[in-house]
Amino acid sequence: MALNPNHPTPLYVQIKELLQRQIESGVFAIGDRLPSERELAEQHNVSRMTARQALQLLQQNGFSRSQVGKGTFVHRPEIDQELRELTSFTRDMIQRGMRPASRVLLAAIRPADDDMAAQLQTEIGDAIVVLRRVRLADNRPIAIETAHLRSARFPGLLDHDFAEESLYRVLKEHFGVRLVWATQIIGARMPERAEREALGVGARVPVLSLVRVTYDENDRPVEYVRSCYHSERYQLRTTLREIG
Repeated sequence: MALNPNHPTPLYVQIKELLQRQIESGVFAIGDRLPSERELAEQHNVSRMTARQALQLLQQNGFSRSQVGKGTFVHRPEIDQELRELTSFTRDMIQRGMRPASRVLLAAIRPADDDMAAQLQTEIGDAIVVLRRVRLADNRPIAIETAHLRSARFPGLLDHDFAEESLYRVLKEHFGVRLVWATQIIGARMPERAEREALGVGARVPVLSLVRVTYDENDRPVEYVRSCYHSERYQLRTTLREIG
């Protein structure tokens, strides 16, 4: 497909979109090596800089990964999550046709430290339910989630088997609590050794770090969660629009 130099869309974006369409249509399969900067420049009669920008944009959009000295390869995370809906991991995986599961690493009552108390609007030392799980989709580890909830508000919460049950469903059906909105901070970091082993990530692969506080219909904080996601299996996506 020829580029249109008279189109308002920059040439590097046109090349990126062409490569993306070829990936989505199966011309390039996951794991295939993409054309190099030089090959793209020659193929489309553009500069190496334009070709480089196209490959960088393709990678930024989650369609490829570069390997030093080897080239750029097609890569698509198994799960692409758009940031527009508050939903549980269990429900999200089911909607994708995947089988969710959990492995409980910790289910205990702990005294609230400064961080927990601030996020859950309680007192330091108050009893907090701490639930840490490895979340799986089709038996493949996707994330480690550590949820914190006030024990006084949810007595008997740990009587439930959260290797099988959805926390959000238990909160709604057994405690009458509906989660309606959340604030979330997203970053990236290198995983600790235990996280790396639980998720099966490489020694030099970063994880997505998510910190979320979820609120009920009365704007009271219900759940404070710290999570790390396997960055090669899970990506977050959002749509931005011009203001004004």
